Amino acid sequence: MTPRSRAIGLLAVTAAALAARAIVLASLDGHPLLRPEGGLDTDVYVDLARRVAGGDLFLRSAPEPFFVSPLYVYFAALVLFVTGGSLFAVTAVQVLLGAAAVWLAGDAARRLFGDAAAVPAALLLALTGVVAFHEATLLQSALDPFLAALVLWLLTRALGSDRLGAFLQTGLALGLFALNRPNVLPWAGVAALLLLVSRGVRSGGRSAAALLLGTALGVAPAAVRNLTVSGEPVLVSSHGGLNFLVGNGPGANGVYRWLDGITPNISGQAADAKRIAEAEAGRPLTARETSAHFAGKAWAWISSERAAAAKLFARKVWYVLSGDEAPLNYPYPWYRRETAALRLLPVGPWLLVPLGAAGLALGLAGASGLSRRDFAVWASFPPVYVLLVAAFFVATRYRLPLAVPLATAGGGAVALLAAAIRVRDFRRPALAAAVALPMAAVALWPTGLDDASAEEEARWVLHLVDAGDPTARARADALARRYVHPGVLWFRVGQAQAVAGRLDEAIGSFERSLDIDAHQEETERLLAEAHSRRGIERTLAGNLDGARQDLETAVRLAPNDPRARLNLAAVLADQGDRARARMLAREALALEPGYEKARALLRALDRLK
Repeated sequence: MTPRSRAIGLLAVTAAALAARAIVLASLDGHPLLRPEGGLDTDVYVDLARRVAGGDLFLRSAPEPFFVSPLYVYFAALVLFVTGGSLFAVTAVQVLLGAAAVWLAGDAARRLFGDAAAVPAALLLALTGVVAFHEATLLQSALDPFLAALVLWLLTRALGSDRLGAFLQTGLALGLFALNRPNVLPWAGVAALLLLVSRGVRSGGRSAAALLLGTALGVAPAAVRNLTVSGEPVLVSSHGGLNFLVGNGPGANGVYRWLDGITPNISGQAADAKRIAEAEAGRPLTARETSAHFAGKAWAWISSERAAAAKLFARKVWYVLSGDEAPLNYPYPWYRRETAALRLLPVGPWLLVPLGAAGLALGLAGASGLSRRDFAVWASFPPVYVLLVAAFFVATRYRLPLAVPLATAGGGAVALLAAAIRVRDFRRPALAAAVALPMAAVALWPTGLDDASAEEEARWVLHLVDAGDPTARARADALARRYVHPGVLWFRVGQAQAVAGRLDEAIGSFERSLDIDAHQEETERLLAEAHSRRGIERTLAGNLDGARQDLETAVRLAPNDPRARLNLAAVLADQGDRARARMLAREALALEPGYEKARALLRALDRLK
């Protein structure tokens, strides 16, 4: 293929990526479980973006340092402002940026490994379903692939041109990336150090200084806002210490976990973290001090449990590279099973990790268009980012930036190996295999992580119940066979059915829950309430025998409920059993002395003597 045809091929893959992402977006737009409601992180980002779009440009209504990464808030606010508040427009722009990331990855591969690497690299990223999925959600991770691709593409250009302005641009992009994903910031120091090693103190020092200056300018808006509005010198956001404790400390398991007293969402974390830290410290704390308080607890555990901490860190590195998912808010595996468009995008860590590692190894062995030392600057991003994610806790959406360099290097591996095989030179394939096979084992070996598909299916079942969908029961039956706590599932289903007024179904679900988890007080209470409500409905319909059966059950399950006793008393009075009706009314009055309806029934029964 000629360079022109390869350039056209890269554009064609980019267009196909855009089309595929548009189909994914159309499939997921308006999905009930992806709406910004229910207390998930999406709610907070959308709320903050709407405040900014409404005129609160510096978020003075929340006069604290940013608790969340701010770039996505302002990105979404800009789109909302321009489009009059359209959330669909936000995700549509994200899809456009996702397609741009595909082109950037392909062009970076071309610059690093030659023209033949462009299309394979772009295809790998275009076909990575977990990336396309997150680009269709209202979360800051939607911007991560584009930002990573932009930074690495600019760095590729800078390394190839040796212009200070190119390194400054790379730093600016990296600063923006850090405003969306703060834990990427330490890589700026690593890259600057490697530039010094690669190019010497004089030339490399200028390049490193330009990179660091650009990075500082990129994060400056957040730092200035935090200082101006809150008076605290917080560089980007103040949630790092809490996240560090989530990932390191007694009970840490490598993924997100609930901390005692901390509500498991962004809004709750912001309020609860400060309250708990101040209670433990015994004095008021600033946002920086609150973060430092939690970080200090994590470091204390690491210092006292070094072996356990090292083992946990190694496990987290494995999780970052694994093909298993560690969801936070939205479990991609469930949406992939439910969305045909996502099932057509099969690439994931199972392929990107071994193939990308092979490409990185080949580049470091001298197969790229850069010197080995310059290529090492670019190639440092994936391993450093793996360690930076593992330093906290692992979540699927935090791993998305890795897809870009791994796809870029993977495209290089495909092109280099194809060329080597054509000329029967098997040294490069041998090196690639030596690297790719163990990395494939790391990516494919089961971790035992819960991908949260069962919980998302439970949420979907509850939505179907609320919507009156007739398939809800069948899906609940199927889910109960693999749900960790089937009794809890039937309890939740029963609750939803009761709220929807489908009392026959609710009673059946509560009974199934009690068959599994007997003598659960709350389940028995809600079952009694459902029987009581159905008893009243049957009474009004003239079905006194059916009403009596329901109300007898309600009284048995909730012996301390005066209303159940009074309702049964009323039915018995209508059926002529006045003696028992009088006894039940008196018992209801004893349980609630001010129960006027019980008094009224007793007076009516006395008049019938």
